[in-house]
Amino acid sequence: MLLHKKVTLASSPLLLALSWQFRDEPLAVCTCISGLAGLATWCIVPATVSTFKRAGLLGADLAKPNRPVLAESMGVVAAMIYLVATFLFIPAQFQNWWTAQKQDTAAPPSLPASFVFPFGRLGEYLSALLSLQSMVFLGFADDVLDLRWRFKLILPTIASIPTLIVYYVGYGVTHVVVPVFMRQWLGTHIVELGALYYVYIGMMAVFCTNAINILAGINGVEVGQSIVIAVSIIVKDIAYLCTGNAEGEYYHLFTLYLLLPFVSVSAALYYWNVHPARVFVGDTYCYFAGMTFAVCGILGHFSKTLMLFFVPQIFNFIYSAPQIFGLVPCPRHRLPKIAAGSPLSRTMVARIQGEIDATNAGAGSSGLSDTSSDESAEQPASGSRAASAAAADRGGIISRMHKSVSTAMVSFARARTKRPARPSGNLRASRTRSSRANSSTSASAYAGIYMVPSRTSLRGSKPLGILILRVYERLGLASIERNDRGEMVSVNNLTLLNLVLVRCGRLTESQLNRRILLIQSLNSVLAFLIRYRLSHVFYF
Repeated sequence: MLLHKKVTLASSPLLLALSWQFRDEPLAVCTCISGLAGLATWCIVPATVSTFKRAGLLGADLAKPNRPVLAESMGVVAAMIYLVATFLFIPAQFQNWWTAQKQDTAAPPSLPASFVFPFGRLGEYLSALLSLQSMVFLGFADDVLDLRWRFKLILPTIASIPTLIVYYVGYGVTHVVVPVFMRQWLGTHIVELGALYYVYIGMMAVFCTNAINILAGINGVEVGQSIVIAVSIIVKDIAYLCTGNAEGEYYHLFTLYLLLPFVSVSAALYYWNVHPARVFVGDTYCYFAGMTFAVCGILGHFSKTLMLFFVPQIFNFIYSAPQIFGLVPCPRHRLPKIAAGSPLSRTMVARIQGEIDATNAGAGSSGLSDTSSDESAEQPASGSRAASAAAADRGGIISRMHKSVSTAMVSFARARTKRPARPSGNLRASRTRSSRANSSTSASAYAGIYMVPSRTSLRGSKPLGILILRVYERLGLASIERNDRGEMVSVNNLTLLNLVLVRCGRLTESQLNRRILLIQSLNSVLAFLIRYRLSHVFYF
């Protein structure tokens, strides 16, 4: 039996027993339900991989030399389990009211507060779940339909409407405190923004959902950064609850009720998505994670503090702005590329060649289209040349096979993506064997595969874009290639992932992921320092 199944079978009864033992403590029940949700995600994600692939929800991992084809949009599994867990927690959240109702057989004339059901709190919780559920649906639609960017800006705004309405009805505070150094200019310490404040928090919802999606491209980075942000917010809430200050206690508990199950399902998903990934999380998870943070920031009343935790995402958005807004050419995929001299182990080479041969044999028996036949006809030739070269000179296998294997695997990935309506049994069996081989790939197989910044041509760039790139170059934020006449020819794609590679040199995919998570963690430390040590300098 696999490890995740053993741990789930051993831990589930214990968590159920603890949730019943501490049923009068909503936070303890939420923690137990979150643990169960994480265990369920840990088991269900690998069990649904074949189902997603049969539905055509798959994609090639472009950051690997063998381009393994993985199940995509698996973030919807974690999101649905999260929603089930939060639905189950609704009765436990109002356990104090249930207890008070049992003690009072009839409503007294004065109708004390302990007897009145907290409809306002229930409305806030349900509005948060409605926004999250809407965003999960819209994110999955984006994975299936590949929506345009303009829809990605409109849909989060629509999904945040329930949260904004509840904020308006239940809280309605729309003023901001003016920093000390600006009060003498404005003549007041509070500025009422009115409707502009709702525009701000609505735009915050749009930014959070897309910021996670923009900072993506390697295994584990989307889920990893979300876990770091969520844990940082949880630490903030727990630290506040430990102070014993009753003011605002409900809003910190409200945030914990939403983020504890989120961290649990995300950690389980991260296990399958971290390098080397066995699944892709898709845009569904990015939208789901971003809306979770936005809802917590809006209804938990810490929207400005939330932005401190998003400083790397804000920097990545500003840094990517020339490509996002069309000032510099923006390719479809801006993820880092494999270094030209990256070695391939003999085991990897043999497995790649075996997958190519198996797929070619299956394609020939299933009668694919002419285009697929042409592509598969090219693969054996490259594979044969590489195999003969390896047999003749084992010492030169790295330099001789790198180009041929990479070219062959591009055709291999395309052939696997362009699936016929009803593939034959031989082809289906070969794909099943290939899928199992991809899933069993260990991190050691990719230990020597390094990544370098991907580049884009500057042909067709706007003058403003060229000016911004010159500023980036002066600041050390861009690697620009020039021709003999000194004209700019190409630049690294403007993402934080590529920038880290520009500054640190080539890294493996796992090393790059760890650098990004380190940046996110250090930013959280800085956010705590600004919020709780330097805020008195600007506000008092």
